Amino acid sequence: MHFKQDSNVFKTLIIGAGPAGTGPLVNAQQRGLLPQLLDEGIAIADRSPHMGSGSIGQHIINSDTIGGTFLECLINQEAGAFQSVINSPARQNLEAYRKSAAPLKAVGEFMGEIGLALHQIIDAHPVSQFFANVEARSIQRMPDGNFRTTFVPCTPEYGDEPFDIISKFVVTALGARQLREQTLTADIIPGLNLADHYADKSLLTGHILTEHGAHEMEQRLQTTPNHKVVIIGASHSTFSAAWALLNRTGIDFEEGDITILHRQKLKIFYPSVEDARAEGYNDFDENDVCPLTKRLYRLGGLRWDSRELLKRIWGIGGVPLEKRVRLIALDPTNQHNTVDIKALLDEATLIIPAFGYRPITLPFYDEHHQQIGLFASGEGTPSLVDDDCRVLDSQGEPIPNFYGIGLASGFMLSGALGGEPSFHGQTNGLWLYQNGVGERILNAIL
Repeated sequence: MHFKQDSNVFKTLIIGAGPAGTGPLVNAQQRGLLPQLLDEGIAIADRSPHMGSGSIGQHIINSDTIGGTFLECLINQEAGAFQSVINSPARQNLEAYRKSAAPLKAVGEFMGEIGLALHQIIDAHPVSQFFANVEARSIQRMPDGNFRTTFVPCTPEYGDEPFDIISKFVVTALGARQLREQTLTADIIPGLNLADHYADKSLLTGHILTEHGAHEMEQRLQTTPNHKVVIIGASHSTFSAAWALLNRTGIDFEEGDITILHRQKLKIFYPSVEDARAEGYNDFDENDVCPLTKRLYRLGGLRWDSRELLKRIWGIGGVPLEKRVRLIALDPTNQHNTVDIKALLDEATLIIPAFGYRPITLPFYDEHHQQIGLFASGEGTPSLVDDDCRVLDSQGEPIPNFYGIGLASGFMLSGALGGEPSFHGQTNGLWLYQNGVGERILNAIL
C-alpha cells in the first residue's frame, strides 16, 4: 500500500466513506475548518472506490425529508470546495425535489458528487489520504493510547498483504445490517416467532426496499392468487415496505390484502399542533411536541410517503381512504390477542419483519491483544455510542478517542438539538451526520 510521505500515521482515521463517514468532513467544510482538519492529517478508508454515496442510492423509496434538506450543505459554498457539486447534474436533479420527498437514488447521486469533491481535495493534500477498495479487519488500542487499525486490500491492484494505519482518533461509519436469525427468532407474541414455520416466507426490509428485492416480492406474489402480505413493525421501514408493495410492484392488491401488525403506537409528524388539530388528529399531549421547533412528533412521527399512507389508512386530513392496508395492534404480553396472529401468518404468501438494524462493528483489542467487548454486542439492542458519539465498551463506558456515526449507532438527540420529550429511540439521517452528529465528532477531533 502506498502512503503519502511514506508514513502510515494520521491524526484521525474514518472507516467508511458513505454519507455518515463523510458527514464530519462536510461539517468541516461548512464551518471553514476543512483545511485545519486536513493539515492535521486525516485518513478515510472504504471498501468501494468512491466516497460519499454509500448504499443509499440502491433503495427504491423516497426520502423522509425534503430534497432541500440535503442541499443545505451547499449554502454559501459558491466559491468553495463544493463548487463542482453546485454545477453538477445531480444537484440540478435534486433541486426538483427541494420542497418534496426526493428519490433516494437521486440523493445517492448527489452524495456521490459531494464525495468526488472531497476525494479530489484529499488527493491534493500532502498529509491526508483516501484509501479506496480496502476493508478494515480490527482495531487495537496501543500502549501510547493511539490506535492501530488493520486493513486488507479488496482488489488485486493493492496486493493481498494486510497493512496498518496508526491514528490518535478513530471514527467508525460502517453502516448497519439486519440479522436474519435474530429477526426470525424474536417473539411476535409469547411463544410465536417466524423461525420454525415461516422462515421461507420471510423477507427483510433491507432487501425488499431495493430493486432486486421488489422484483422478488413481485415474483413471489405473482405465482399465487393469494396476495396476502403481513408486515410486522411500527417504524418508517414498516410503512416504506407497504408503500413499496403498493407502488413498486405490479400486484393488484385487494381490500385487506396487506396487514401491518404493530406493538408501538403509530405517530404522524406535523409541523405544529395547530396543523394536526386542523386535520382532526388529536392523539398527542405536550410531551410529544419538540420544545425547540414546536413540531409534533418531530422525531417519532412518520413523514412523507409513510405519513401519507398512514393518513389514508386512518382516513384523516381529507385524503382518500386506503382499504388495501389494515392495521392490527398487538399486545406483546398476551397470547390471546383479539386476532388470530398465527392464522394470519399461515395464510400470508409473504411476511416482512421490520425489526430494525444493528450496527456493524469491528473486533477491538487492548494493548495486551485482549479483545474488548462493545456495549452494542450485548443482548437486545443496546447502543453503540453515547450522546457524544463515543463508542461504549461492554460496561457502557466510553472508549477515549473512539467515535461512531451512522445508521443504528444509537445516537439520541439532546440539548440544543431538540426533540420531543416522549421520544426514546435513536435518531439517524444525513442532515444529522453533516450537522449535529458530525459537528460533535469534529469538535472532539479538533
